Amino acid sequence: MTQEESKFEEVRIPGTIHLVDLEGTMDVKHEEGDNIVLIPQPTDDPEDPLNWSKWRKRKVALCLLLAVFVGDILTTSLSAVLLVIEEDTGITLTDLNTGVGVQYLFFGWSNLLWQPLGLTFGRRPIILFCGLGCMLCTVWTSYVKTTGEWYANRLICGFFYGPIETLIEISIADIYQVHLRGGWIAWYCWTLFNVPFLSGIVAGFISDAKGWRWIQFIAAIISSFCLIVMFFFMEETMFYRDPALELDSVEEVKSDGSSSELDPKKSNYKVEVAKVPSTEDLPEDVEVAETYQIKTFSQRLKFWGARDPRQKNVFFQSMYMPFVLVQFIPILYAGLTVGVVLSVFNIVNATISTVLSSPPYNFSANMIGVFFISPAIGISIGSFFAGAIVDKFTIRQARRGKGFREPESRLWLAVVPLVIHPLGCLLYGIGASHGIHWVGLAFGLGMICSTFPIGSAIAINYIIDCYKEVSGDGLVTMILIRNTMGFGFSYAVTPWLLAVGTQNLYIAIAFIGVFFWSLSFIMILFGKKLRKSNAATYWNLVSKHGLKAH
Repeated sequence: MTQEESKFEEVRIPGTIHLVDLEGTMDVKHEEGDNIVLIPQPTDDPEDPLNWSKWRKRKVALCLLLAVFVGDILTTSLSAVLLVIEEDTGITLTDLNTGVGVQYLFFGWSNLLWQPLGLTFGRRPIILFCGLGCMLCTVWTSYVKTTGEWYANRLICGFFYGPIETLIEISIADIYQVHLRGGWIAWYCWTLFNVPFLSGIVAGFISDAKGWRWIQFIAAIISSFCLIVMFFFMEETMFYRDPALELDSVEEVKSDGSSSELDPKKSNYKVEVAKVPSTEDLPEDVEVAETYQIKTFSQRLKFWGARDPRQKNVFFQSMYMPFVLVQFIPILYAGLTVGVVLSVFNIVNATISTVLSSPPYNFSANMIGVFFISPAIGISIGSFFAGAIVDKFTIRQARRGKGFREPESRLWLAVVPLVIHPLGCLLYGIGASHGIHWVGLAFGLGMICSTFPIGSAIAINYIIDCYKEVSGDGLVTMILIRNTMGFGFSYAVTPWLLAVGTQNLYIAIAFIGVFFWSLSFIMILFGKKLRKSNAATYWNLVSKHGLKAH
């Protein structure tokens, strides 16, 4: 082996981490009562989100899910009444679906602004500000009368929705370590995909009783209350920690082995931690005490001061970094995976009213809303598999792999949608064309929708697991790919449906899904080799731009 090859072999493979301390010899912090290594390692500061009490973490995580709920009811609750809007305003169904496609396009592309702001100045102000902007745009939706106004409205709604697509996942990663992150990402995916269908159940009845405009008025009222709750209880999760604590090779990080879970009972007290002095002039037996301040309730409500002076300003860098990261195949794979998920989601939303309002079903708007129970159940089942079950499977695989965890261990979950997706598409599409009982359509649609949270959870966790130093920008790369694909399918779905019919449309979607889900097994085989082959390029990029896990 040449010297150059030897040097290459020593390059750390991004994403490969020592997750389980099987021999109990690692001098680092572990999960209380277990041999799971805490990655990233928490600091000694009680205000480090990784050190928050379980109750405090859950409170913030629930507020993040509440932000997703707000964004979804404000932007997606009209899916069940598109035909009603067409009849009332004269805006064609094709234009309505194209407007929805524009909205989803800006769900992603707006993050070229929101993500840099969130990574530089804090998550909390961006999420709250955009929630307010989205709410005001939703009220405007009720007064839309022309196609041009509909396009503009959907564009601006999509623009303000953007942080829901990326900052929520980053905030979850701020407060939960690797072995706990998957469960909360699954809850995020459940909320992201389920709320549009659950709100559709209510929207149909509101439309029949009060008119479709009241769907938006009621959504705005509910969102106002939720934003007030978020203002008081959603804390800032951005925190600066020593880059050494973010390293994959956690064996290098030394610790006193004490528990990382602190549960302060008072709102204002100080914790003193002994530190080795960095000044060589001090006597050897002198220790320097570092004092930490517990934030008061009012300090937690601040919209400024989240960025530590030692933290690099990444605003302009994060505006172009998502395009640089396309060179890494795992990120490209994640984007394609969630891209097909969103594309199918958009196709379902765009066609469900047409299918169910036509003979032999002839469903009214409120009955179409009730039918949304089917995808809601499917998404709930898919989220169950994508969450705690995969976390446990990943830990088990790490124990079998001498304690080391590979990001590809999560990808085995793709076997479920590889089977379920085409079966659901064929049952729903062919069944609707041949007028089978609506219960059959409900089963088919539920099967299709169960794959949505699975695909999203796989992709989000895979990027964070593989390249956590650039995960904030990597998620933007993923979302740009995803929402561009989603826009393309939204733009094409109505003429596609009119040209080939429901049966052939869903047969095509079945085969498209099989192709993209099969990519997961290619990544299982070659993912680690790809990460190893571009490890030197990756670490050079990290070093050149001063990147660190956010």
